[in-house]
Amino acid sequence: MYFTLTAKDNHDAKLMGADTVRLCEMQGIAPRLKDEKGMASRVENNIRGFKAEFLFARLFNLPPPVVNVLSDGQIDFWLGEYSIDVKCSSKEDGPLIFDSPEKFAADIAVAYGQSGHDPRTLKLHGCIPRKTFFERAYRHDFGHGERYVVDSNNLDPIEKLWRLHIETNHSSGRGRKQQRMNNEK
Repeated sequence: MYFTLTAKDNHDAKLMGADTVRLCEMQGIAPRLKDEKGMASRVENNIRGFKAEFLFARLFNLPPPVVNVLSDGQIDFWLGEYSIDVKCSSKEDGPLIFDSPEKFAADIAVAYGQSGHDPRTLKLHGCIPRKTFFERAYRHDFGHGERYVVDSNNLDPIEKLWRLHIETNHSSGRGRKQQRMNNEK
């Protein structure tokens, strides 16, 4: 499923991505630069991440993303009682990747991929609960050490997250968060 950012959200994502890197530089943290493999710069990665966060916020009618000066704790949004980490691959059908189990701190990850045709358009791949991610993940070394990977076609459809959100936050089942997450596999 493809989604296109508004001109304003696209503009804000660009500013926020560049500002985040500039804040890091001011703190003495050097951003990653393009390497010989052609990896995207830290600014480009941050812009892509903010684009995905804007689209997720609009899809679930949440407040737009903000720049966090120090860290977001690997949690981008709260959808009721569920913490969400939104990721965006530089490839349209790129996988969902986490460096380590500690880096997947949210309850659920949502994955997008950058469209190869329009810089304002992202492809929404789907979502996956943390436990399920590590059950489905394989390890791969992209040249910077082994990381945990789930291919985009092995993610759950976003409708599953929507249904979980509606059932959990708009019914009498609020206290059964973990049970619902386990049953949704």
